[in-house]
Amino acid sequence: MNRYTGAAALTAAVVLPMIVDRGLLEDFSRVFVLILAVLGVHLLTGTTGLISLGHGIFVGIGAFSMANLLDQNLPVVVALVIATAMAGMAGVIVALPSLRVRGPYLALITLGLAVMFPPIGRRLGRFTGSALGRTVDVGGFDPPDFLRLDDHPHIWNYVVCLIVVAGWFLLTRNLLNSRIGRAIRATKDHEHAAAAFGINVALAKTGTFAISAAMAGTAGALQAIIDPYLNTNDYDWTFSLKLYTSAVIGGLGSLLGAVVGAVIYVGLPWLNEFLGLLDSPSLAFGLGLLIVIMVAPNGVVGLLPRFSKKPNSETS
Repeated sequence: MNRYTGAAALTAAVVLPMIVDRGLLEDFSRVFVLILAVLGVHLLTGTTGLISLGHGIFVGIGAFSMANLLDQNLPVVVALVIATAMAGMAGVIVALPSLRVRGPYLALITLGLAVMFPPIGRRLGRFTGSALGRTVDVGGFDPPDFLRLDDHPHIWNYVVCLIVVAGWFLLTRNLLNSRIGRAIRATKDHEHAAAAFGINVALAKTGTFAISAAMAGTAGALQAIIDPYLNTNDYDWTFSLKLYTSAVIGGLGSLLGAVVGAVIYVGLPWLNEFLGLLDSPSLAFGLGLLIVIMVAPNGVVGLLPRFSKKPNSETS
């Protein structure tokens, strides 16, 4: 994502509260949360080459951690930071197998953890509310008085989500353009060659996994604020799989791909419902996924250079 695309997207996001109604603005807040979760997958798989089919776990950890921290009457900002850190630490633990396995084996490990998360979560009644789920006390998440948004909490939620997601995008962009980012990409291209040049491969993998999980944890914490009812079933393996597929169909080679993938994740079922084509959102998502992969095997963002190329002039 270049600076002009980012500036245009940010400008559009700032203008949205002025032109859309409350319900649609709340939907855009949820899209921001999803974009952040997909961005975490993008950073891990697109940069390091590690395939995670269980990133929904970290979203769930961030969400339930946020709920429990708010129960302790912690300030929202402090709770958000701690919930993010807890998801990041969980990412470090999950990353340990990646030092010994790779490819489909790591994917199966993370998928297995995603399958286990809901039943394990239901056994942690005080933390997750068991099978019934739990509500989140967001009473302390009020807009500052000087903004005069007491009657418009949806705008405040939207602004907070926008700021947090934009901050993560900026951090990710700077990371990928830094010396650390080049070291991480070198690890993806050839581990042994990277190690020969003095790159700590184990640290690169573990660190990227932790940052990626922390992003997902932040997404979960924001989700707990926007939709203050949580259930472990919302973070099952299908959710993790959709996060991964959204990153792939958006395009793993660009930060813009995370945005496009999240929009497709939300947009395909919505478009299907609007047009009344299929009676199942999952069927619509799956069919749309097949079509996108056939048309754009490198992701939707991968189509942009193709359309931007000028046709070769004919020579006589």
